[in-house]
Amino acid sequence: MAISTPAVHDRTNKLDLRFIGKLVLVFCRIMLGAWMIVSGASHLLSMFGHAPIFPQPLGTLHPSNVMLVSLLEVGMFDLVKTVELIVGLCLVFNVFVPLALAAALPVSYMVFHNSIVLNLRYDRILSTYMSVWCLYLNLILILAYIRYYLPMLRMHAPMGTPSDFKALPAIFEKPQEPGNGAR
Repeated sequence: MAISTPAVHDRTNKLDLRFIGKLVLVFCRIMLGAWMIVSGASHLLSMFGHAPIFPQPLGTLHPSNVMLVSLLEVGMFDLVKTVELIVGLCLVFNVFVPLALAAALPVSYMVFHNSIVLNLRYDRILSTYMSVWCLYLNLILILAYIRYYLPMLRMHAPMGTPSDFKALPAIFEKPQEPGNGAR
């Protein structure tokens, strides 16, 4: 009996750590999604004549201002904010998360680049600003969902065939969790 107790205790600790890790990742997913919803909705509300949730900063320094104003003038800022809103909804509601994270990566990087590089605020790299953490959260979550990206990272991938479309209904199936008999 005394021999099996440490094994049970070790298993309980491993389960607790795994559970806590999952909770942290769920928090990260919801936090990033909520931030993207608010950020995207703030801009899109102003397009429909409503007051924004917060005013859109146009950059402190000239390079940042040029980038943001250029995006606004050519209409790309509307697309960026729409992507933010859609990605945010996907992350909060836990649907198409790997695709949403991949779509969010360029947006997250540009927010980070604007905040840190174009505004020369390198002291904020380890700050709590969400403009910095959107990239960090995005990368952490991409690593958490790495098993969905690995199949597309083949060096010599064969081209698909029309019969591959038969697999489309599988995107709506709930996958088995690792460790529950699935390999």
